Amino acid sequence: MQEPKPLDTRIQECYEELPPAERRLGDLLLSFPGDIANYSATELADLAGTSKAAATRFFRRLGYKDFNEARLQIREAQRWGSPLYQQHDSTSTSPFNRSQVVSAHLERETVNLQRTLEALNPDTLRAIAGQLTRQRRVAVIGFRNSRFLASYFHRQLSLLRPNVSLLPAAGQTVAEDLVDFGREDLLVVVAMRRRIPKVRELMSLAKKRQVPCVLIADPSANELQELAQWSLRCHVHSSSLFDSYSSVSSVITLLVNLTMCEDLENSHRRLREIEQLHEEVGELKVAGVHPSLPSNLLEGLEKQISK
Repeated sequence: MQEPKPLDTRIQECYEELPPAERRLGDLLLSFPGDIANYSATELADLAGTSKAAATRFFRRLGYKDFNEARLQIREAQRWGSPLYQQHDSTSTSPFNRSQVVSAHLERETVNLQRTLEALNPDTLRAIAGQLTRQRRVAVIGFRNSRFLASYFHRQLSLLRPNVSLLPAAGQTVAEDLVDFGREDLLVVVAMRRRIPKVRELMSLAKKRQVPCVLIADPSANELQELAQWSLRCHVHSSSLFDSYSSVSSVITLLVNLTMCEDLENSHRRLREIEQLHEEVGELKVAGVHPSLPSNLLEGLEKQISK
């Protein structure tokens, strides 16, 4: 079944044929298509300087049954994270809004972090940290915007334990990378919204092969939760067009810290070896400064290990 055309495509296809009254409404929605989710047809008509009758004709001309059908489509696009439909007139770059941008960003980031961290189940976190420590191999997968988050998780986890891979590897397909994975291994899937269909296919494959799976995703990933043994939800809405991933980074940092605590002695030994190799190779020397883990951190780790 063919997906219905988005609002902006429909407007552009018939733009030249629109009467002046309807074109004003088309211009408004092409500039801020997200506005349709927040206003009634009458309010949109008033904003565009046209009539409600013209707005009704406009949406029918675009192929919608009525205004509500168009609004439902836009709300679904917003839920899915399309940047085009996150924008509305109240987020324009007027001088007033520019002066408020930092405070609005801070408020949204605070809400995301609070909602994400307060919803975490400590038992779930401990279970995941245990898996990240004990499983034979760990593969971290992420596509599109989730790729850099997966890369960060892979890098941090690799400091604490061996046999951690970031998939898909260069020149490889994921199937080639996962062929030897089984119940003794672990798959971590980072899947923020606007996911590609392959994510579900890979998670289905992992479940079929009995590979335990951790899902780190935003709340729109309901259809993937049944394929994962453990799920962590991260809120990513922002005060602008694009999603913010500070909550995801925070959750990843928390998991890495808990994983280190699960096997503190071996994690400490591995970190020591890495620092010694840095010294030998001189990779991180800056102006004669020899890099090392902060002494207070090492002392704290040693005290915890000796308990």
